Amino acid sequence: MKLLWVGTDVLCQLRYPPYIQLRFRVKIFFERIIARLIQPFIECNLADSKNLKDELESVGYKNIIVQPDPVMHTERYPVVEHEGVNVLYYIPKGKKNQKFTEWLYGWDTWMEFKQKNNYNYIEVNGDSDMSKIYPITDLYFRPTRHDGASRMIQECEIQGIPTIHFFGENK
Repeated sequence: MKLLWVGTDVLCQLRYPPYIQLRFRVKIFFERIIARLIQPFIECNLADSKNLKDELESVGYKNIIVQPDPVMHTERYPVVEHEGVNVLYYIPKGKKNQKFTEWLYGWDTWMEFKQKNNYNYIEVNGDSDMSKIYPITDLYFRPTRHDGASRMIQECEIQGIPTIHFFGENK
């Protein structure tokens, strides 16, 4: 059996994130115990980036293989002419703890960026047709406080879209 680790899974192995309610702290506590108890039966741990691999190793996990998340938009779309500079931002929708999600995805940094700069802003949440968004995007802004290997970062690189990306604490 293999165990796959993504950004928030690893974050919760390291520390309790802010804005987590007591019931989630209890859940995280038991998930940490279970993860350590089943480790002898795990063939290998998969992490989607070297950063996550390093973090898992720092808390004692072994036999970690870096396996990036598969990229969906592998073809380069032609750029569509548009007015001004379009800046893309991603925040997932439908999370139970919206305050934590906003902290994790740097919503405060995004709002500060928007106030200081006069650009056009595109906010996506996972439902957008990115084949229509990437051709009109000039910059991808990802101020996450903890992240793995973002699929959108990889897709923007394929599209030739510059990115501003934070991996660790950005404030």
